[in-house]
Amino acid sequence: MEAMNSFGSYGYRFSDSKLQKIAQIWSLGWEEQTSSLYDWDGTSRIDTGKFIFQYTISGKGAIEIDGKMHTLAPGQAFIVNIPGNYRYFLPEDSDKWEFIYLTLYGDVVEYYWNMIQDKAGNILYFQPDAVPITELLELLKLASNRNISNAHQASGYAYLFTMELFHYCSTLEQNLTQWPDEMIEAAMYAKNHYAEDIGPDDMAASSGMSRYHFTRQFKKLANQTPIQYLTDIRINKAKELLQNTKYSAEDIAKSIGYRNSNYYNKVFKKVTGMTPGQYKKSIVLKK
Repeated sequence: MEAMNSFGSYGYRFSDSKLQKIAQIWSLGWEEQTSSLYDWDGTSRIDTGKFIFQYTISGKGAIEIDGKMHTLAPGQAFIVNIPGNYRYFLPEDSDKWEFIYLTLYGDVVEYYWNMIQDKAGNILYFQPDAVPITELLELLKLASNRNISNAHQASGYAYLFTMELFHYCSTLEQNLTQWPDEMIEAAMYAKNHYAEDIGPDDMAASSGMSRYHFTRQFKKLANQTPIQYLTDIRINKAKELLQNTKYSAEDIAKSIGYRNSNYYNKVFKKVTGMTPGQYKKSIVLKK
C-alpha cells in the first residue's frame, strides 16, 4: 500500500478537448538509462506540442541546445519544448543516467514553459526538497498506484506542477547552494524507499560513502541528521494519510516503513507533540 517502484513509465491519453487546451499530462516516469541508444533529437520528434521537464537523480546525462553542450549531473534538470533545437542523450563517459521526468501539454503549460525558459534558461538546479521535485515524486506515486484516473484530475495535477515550477523559477531558488551528487542520491533514495525498512546505513550505502563521513556531511548540508530527514519524510506522509484516508494506524505504520503502530505512534508524538488520533481530530476541528 502506498509504495512506489523506483522505475516505471506512465502515459495518459485523455479525450477531453477543453482540458487538453488548458493543461494535461502526457507522460511521466522514473528511468535509468545505460545504453547509448538513449538519444532524443528535438528537431525530429513527432509528438509535437509537448513540454518536457527531466530531473537527474544519479549518474550523468547530457543535452545539446542550439549547439551548446550541457552536462546534467544529480540535482540538475532541463526544460524544453517539442519540437526544438536540442538533443539529449547518455554521453559516452557516463555508465548510467537515472532521472524522473514529466511531459505536459496545453496552452497554459506552453505559456509558462516559455516564460521559465526566457527567465531562467533551459538548465535548472533543484535541491531534493524543492517543491517541484516533491510534487513530481507524489505524481509518480499516484501513477504507480493507478490513482490518476480521469482527465479533470490529471489536468489539475498538470496545472499545479506548472504553477509550482514557475513560482520556483520566479523566486530564483535554483541559485541556492548545490548539494553534492552523493547527498542528492541519498536524499532521493530516502524519498523513494521510506515505505521500506531502511535507515541511515542504507542512505549512506546509496551515497557510496562510509556511515560516519556520510552522516557528518549530510547534517552539515541539510541541518539535520539522516534519521531525522527520513523520519520527517515518514511523518509528513503519515499526516497526509491521516488527512485524506481512513487507513488504520497499523496500515499507516506499514505504509511509511514502521513495523507496528506502537512505534509509529511513539515517533509521531515525539515529532508533532500529539498522537495520530489527536492530530486527526485537530484536522477535523479546523474544517
